Amino acid sequence: MKNTSEIELTKELARRLQKKFSGFKIYANKCPSRGSKIRKTWLTKFQETCPPLQPEMDIVIYEPATESQKPKIRAIEIKCFEKVAGAVNQSFYKGIEQALALLQWGFDNVALWQFFGDSFSKEDLRNYGCRTWFFIHRILKLPLDFTMLQLKGEELEKMRFQVIQADWQNNLNPIRLLDIDDPRFQFRHRYLNPLIYGEISNPSVMSEVSALRDFLLDWLQEQPQGF
Repeated sequence: MKNTSEIELTKELARRLQKKFSGFKIYANKCPSRGSKIRKTWLTKFQETCPPLQPEMDIVIYEPATESQKPKIRAIEIKCFEKVAGAVNQSFYKGIEQALALLQWGFDNVALWQFFGDSFSKEDLRNYGCRTWFFIHRILKLPLDFTMLQLKGEELEKMRFQVIQADWQNNLNPIRLLDIDDPRFQFRHRYLNPLIYGEISNPSVMSEVSALRDFLLDWLQEQPQGF
């Protein structure tokens, strides 16, 4: 993980996920708000200037429509933690604000995935993971999925992305690691976007979110996957 950028790690993760979940379409490092198309679309629909929007989407998962359901779009915000001189100088809540901002784009689900190098001890992982999980799901009760991964290895193509599976309410004890390449690893989406599924009943906000979702679904079909 040393000297490997967050963008490189995100692209490699997207490649692995695409290989594993061939029925989906995985995108990495997408930024629909930088182009003029969204601003024109917004002006036409709402007769006002487009507001500031999330600058970049780390990973987008597009699940095609089936006979029983409409297409699904899910987002993952990626944040990496590193040690400098043996210490961590980053906040445990890193990435929460970006993940929340993604909700306005109308994703069905939004997740925060935090990456930790193999220099992090189990105590480090407990101190960060348990604190973050508790903050998201017990204190603020945010509609975000949360996953921690420990990355092992230095060569990007051979790096192991290992999902930390543990009892969050028991100080992560015991900790088990599951490679994303393992057949047992599957996506689990527990938290629905309240702006899409009616938990926030504000017609104006829901109209804007619906417009952004429709734009994003169309925009993605024109985009390369980015990895």
